[in-house]
Amino acid sequence: MLERFGKLRELAHAIVVWSRPYSEVPAATDGRHIWVDPSLSSVEKLCYLAHEAMHLNHGHKGCQPPAIERQVCLETAQYLVSFQDLQRVAGWARNPSEMAEELGVTEAVLLDRLATLDGDQVQQLWPAHEYTA
Repeated sequence: MLERFGKLRELAHAIVVWSRPYSEVPAATDGRHIWVDPSLSSVEKLCYLAHEAMHLNHGHKGCQPPAIERQVCLETAQYLVSFQDLQRVAGWARNPSEMAEELGVTEAVLLDRLATLDGDQVQQLWPAHEYTA
């Protein structure tokens, strides 16, 4: 997982401040800084840093409308979880929580990544013939 922290350098150059930005949110950006709650787990820190860096990559500053937030969530999930990684765990993981843990992301990021899949990709991960009674 540590290599993915280094991968964040590709997204944006920012000053990371290890402090909770607001009581309502664990991470935020103003376009130059990224604030992250230091009490988060390392997996949560990775996911929030990637999310906020994605905002910076798009030139966002401050809060965004829900549609923009949703798009950033989906892009962040695709950035953090490759389809090949999904294929690696989909066949044996028993639930989303187990998949997320194995992939080193939060369950919310995993669910966002699954939401980006098309029908063919879902079929590749979970072929219908394997689950018929």
